[in-house]
Amino acid sequence: MQGVNVYENGIRFLYRCLSLYMSGTGFFILYLLALAFIAIRGERRDREIFIPQSVILLITVLNPIFPLVLDKIFDVNSEYYRFFWLAPVVILVPYAATRLICGAKDGRSLTIVLICAAFILGGNFAYGEGIKVAENIYKVPDELIGICDMIHEDASGRYPKAFFEYEYNMEVRQYDPKILLCVDREDYLYAVNYSYTDEMLADPEKPVYKILALMVRGQKVDGSDFTAALEDTGTEYVVVTKGHPAEDYLKKAGLYEVGSTQRHRIYKYDLKEGSAYELVDYTGTEHRFSYRRLK
Repeated sequence: MQGVNVYENGIRFLYRCLSLYMSGTGFFILYLLALAFIAIRGERRDREIFIPQSVILLITVLNPIFPLVLDKIFDVNSEYYRFFWLAPVVILVPYAATRLICGAKDGRSLTIVLICAAFILGGNFAYGEGIKVAENIYKVPDELIGICDMIHEDASGRYPKAFFEYEYNMEVRQYDPKILLCVDREDYLYAVNYSYTDEMLADPEKPVYKILALMVRGQKVDGSDFTAALEDTGTEYVVVTKGHPAEDYLKKAGLYEVGSTQRHRIYKYDLKEGSAYELVDYTGTEHRFSYRRLK
């Protein structure tokens, strides 16, 4: 749902979010059909459980005016789709289907009809292009594991900080917690969809904006400003796909290659003052919530 915002879409915001949420499938339609079945043929207890909740959702979350009002209070652009999780689709659809089959005279025929309906409305299937066997037990690319090993071998500290391109940035945080990330998830999601203004790039509290402006948005950033941003964020490593438009820029800025894989290169920036990070220390139960500085 990233890139869809209330300001640009107005009353169509809800429709756009819901369309992206369903990703070409019709399972939400199955949910509405299940609701209709419960309202018409369901028992009293069924209606007491499912109908009030659906009415509340209809008045609030599924009301196209609701996100417009909510956006006046706080930013809902990147998070609104999570409200759709409140609809018990995975509970109500199979429950209604079971009630239908068990209550039908010819349960076998109805089962076939419902399965066909699920396939037709499903649209996309997890194994539509075949089963993809994971490269390893960690479910991340082997190449990413190799990159992490190279960074640890080269790093002088226990917790090196690195910049990765989008996909690897999202995966490495699940695989190797000892590699600290230059960019957090929310900042990266913003950079994927929006450019940075001069005011944002001048913000001394957010040096990471300069890194994202250059590496993600392709915006012009002065070389000294970029290295200053690396220094301020304590970023030692920049991992990019071979042929990345910023590779020449990185070399001119003083970064040098310390490793490579089939598709990626690892560049290093020598921090002038070293780096230190405040991390939670869980090594002892007595000091479970104490902090120590690790270099």
